[in-house]
Amino acid sequence: MKSWGFSHKAAAIAYIWYMAIEQHPGIPAGSPAEEIRKGLAGVLRGVERAVGAEVAPGHREALAQAMAALAGGQDALDLAAARLAARMRETGALAGSDHSTVIGLLRDCGRSLAQARAVAEVGDHLEEHAESVRAAEDGEIPFSALAQIVTACGKAVEKRPAEEYPDADGFRAGAEAIMLQAARDGVAESGLKRIGRTLVERVSPKTHEERHRRSYEERRARFLRNAFGFTLDVQGDIASEHIVASALDCHLAPPSEGDERTMEERRFDALVQLCENRLIAEGVAVPVPEEGSDAATALAAPRPCSCGGGGAERPLVNLTVPLAALQGREGAEPAVSDRDRVLPGSVAGAFAADSLLRRVVTDPVRGVVDIGRARRTFPARIREALAAKAGTCQWEGGCSVPARWCQGDHRTEWWEGGTTSVGNAQLLCGRHNREKHMLRLKAHYRAHRGGDRGDSDDDDGSLSQAA
Repeated sequence: MKSWGFSHKAAAIAYIWYMAIEQHPGIPAGSPAEEIRKGLAGVLRGVERAVGAEVAPGHREALAQAMAALAGGQDALDLAAARLAARMRETGALAGSDHSTVIGLLRDCGRSLAQARAVAEVGDHLEEHAESVRAAEDGEIPFSALAQIVTACGKAVEKRPAEEYPDADGFRAGAEAIMLQAARDGVAESGLKRIGRTLVERVSPKTHEERHRRSYEERRARFLRNAFGFTLDVQGDIASEHIVASALDCHLAPPSEGDERTMEERRFDALVQLCENRLIAEGVAVPVPEEGSDAATALAAPRPCSCGGGGAERPLVNLTVPLAALQGREGAEPAVSDRDRVLPGSVAGAFAADSLLRRVVTDPVRGVVDIGRARRTFPARIREALAAKAGTCQWEGGCSVPARWCQGDHRTEWWEGGTTSVGNAQLLCGRHNREKHMLRLKAHYRAHRGGDRGDSDDDDGSLSQAA
């Protein structure tokens, strides 16, 4: 049996609707409006009886039953209002009235702006979401979930990759299926909103990968000098964004008392601090500006470091990655970073290659159920063995990045059954690790289009040494 949530405003809303109709004494006898008015009056009488009645010992469940009936009725009223709104739009019923929109009419009758918009939005798209509407009619999902489905799917259709999905209805059907299943599972409204924001990536992960790859291919850092300084123009992909932002965060701390620098100034100083630390680590002399100059003053400004001062830890990037996303399953929920950014599968795979992994078991309603212990994918002894075997990045095309700057990488990914051993490991620099996963995903989608995963062997041939 469906368990309904209750809004304490339900009785008040019913009363407002009742009073709004009472303000129009000219309602024709026997009309639908009069029938609705009488029905609402009956609802209020039932609530008054439940509130004022003596509760006999052993019969307190009557109040809970009344509450459940009222709460469930609120969803039915909202859906009925949406159907009425659709009919009003179809017939032009507002023409010549005091209201130009259904939202305005509902607002004048006491509904909040959010409630009015939800009713109008559902009313505008009843036919496009017939399955979700039936689920609401049958009590499988509440009206608020139906409104979330309609709104999220509408936004996703507007952002869909038109070249892959020229048919909006086909894309909408895929998006609706994801949202409806989550609503049936009892996912809360906040959870539905999060799912709604990732519908394009869920329905079309291939396009998400292609857009990320274009951002990577168009990466640049342009250094422009002028008479008094320089401008650094940087753009790149989302994986690089997380690495750069996390590294800068290690050199940023809440401003101390008296620190009047803006966030832009603090971020610039953190970048200079990061470069200074690299030069010092490599034993390169740090250029010292002329004493008393503006540059000297800027470099002398406090630049607190929040990384503990060790300088040996890698930039921290926290991801929540469903196992299905790592395995490349169709329609899998995408990875999301702690910066609330949706990451393509290749980025998630690259970050997971050499990281601290923590198993988190979740339930759509209860949330986190269990958190497993963290483990480092490649322990120090394996990294040392790899460094002894190859002093630089092992990318098959050649790469001179020293081993100490590289990441441990599974040739056969651990989520595909690969072991964490020297025989299944190699060292790849961050750039080639990310390129490897982009090429793997590209081959995966090419094979999927051909309908035969075996075809991907030729596509991965170029990765024989770094796969």
